[in-house]
Amino acid sequence: MTHSEARRLLRAELANCGECRVVLDRSALRDLEPDGVFDSLLHGFLGKRSEQWRTRHSRYPVTLYGLAPPPEAQFLNLPTQEVARLCVIEGRAGDRFDTGAALRELRTLSDGDRALVLGDVVDGILEDEG
Repeated sequence: MTHSEARRLLRAELANCGECRVVLDRSALRDLEPDGVFDSLLHGFLGKRSEQWRTRHSRYPVTLYGLAPPPEAQFLNLPTQEVARLCVIEGRAGDRFDTGAALRELRTLSDGDRALVLGDVVDGILEDEG
């Protein structure tokens, strides 16, 4: 992840700092620009999940939702499933991500739905962390 606020949000989550997380969540939920906080988190989520879910038969470009095993996709909240349908994994090795359509969709979501997506994204990035 390239954005410093995104990295701070993940550190706050790992430190179980509720106050920090509220402030940093608010920042992420407002910054839906390309290369912004939420975009940086989306890239981290895409990198982690695509690495976990790809197989030797995976072909790119593919949406994250298309790559997800059905049981895994069902664990995502419905707004996150919609956003995952718009996140495109590209490149010969599946190492480039297009989040433009997903960011546009996030702007149309209610604050509550956007917060659900943020929660899923953060949980997905930190799933294997202490």
